[in-house]
Amino acid sequence: MNQDWEFMEMILRELPSNIFFKDTECRYLFATHYWRHIKHDKEEEWSIKGKTDLEIRKDKENAQLAYEQDKKILATGKGCQYTIEINLEEKTEYLEIIKNPVRNKDGTIIGIVGLINDVTDRMKLQKQLEVYAQTDIMTGLYNRRYLDYWRKSVLRPDMLPLSIISADCDGLKYMNDVYGHAVGDELIRTTAILFKISSLENAVMFRMGGDEFLIILTKTPEKKAKESIARMRSVGESLSVHGMPLSISIGTYTIEAFGEDFEEAIKNADKNMYAEKEIKRRCRN
Repeated sequence: MNQDWEFMEMILRELPSNIFFKDTECRYLFATHYWRHIKHDKEEEWSIKGKTDLEIRKDKENAQLAYEQDKKILATGKGCQYTIEINLEEKTEYLEIIKNPVRNKDGTIIGIVGLINDVTDRMKLQKQLEVYAQTDIMTGLYNRRYLDYWRKSVLRPDMLPLSIISADCDGLKYMNDVYGHAVGDELIRTTAILFKISSLENAVMFRMGGDEFLIILTKTPEKKAKESIARMRSVGESLSVHGMPLSISIGTYTIEAFGEDFEEAIKNADKNMYAEKEIKRRCRN
């Protein structure tokens, strides 16, 4: 029997995936590869055989997950598939785990067969694509698409009060018309830099399109939001684009109750921002 296991291991070891078999006590009977995520003695005769994930895995959280999934498979007779993230030795890796029960001729479960695939490259690419999908490339801020996701999936009652800041660059059309769109783009990027270096607490920042921005301050009452805006204006006084001082119109609105309409709150912040922009226009004239 041992020779059969050894012959099987020898063949399967040539595959890139780690293939393993466990008994009904969740102990390994064989594994084609020993990966770096296990702890073991350096002695040559050390073997994974007869040990559970709880005994050999360095990452205890994933070891517990593996053990619980094994127990579930043995109890239900149903396989499973999941992906884990491993952070060891300053390196992040992703492993896809596929496990199924093994039955004898009578239908009795006699163990678990599993497959481990290294999907690190695929997962990193997927995460990068997710970042691209929710990020404005020009500024590095979140985009309008992510705002909808944030409102539906991230926003919680304990984040209130929620202060919404609507901001708009002054003079973008003039910049584009006189100096060209490259300078106009510089104005947009500089505005985003202002938001970032102002160190707004609990801030989630979005570029809504064109020269329109939205900043959401969680757990921030109206008074504190206005203090943040004052700090932002102070920092902005030191910035300029093509020799012209950076000028931004800002409006704010604070949501106090969780049931308050989010879209209406944004409209109110926009309304206050446009009111400030109109005052500036009249002063220039």
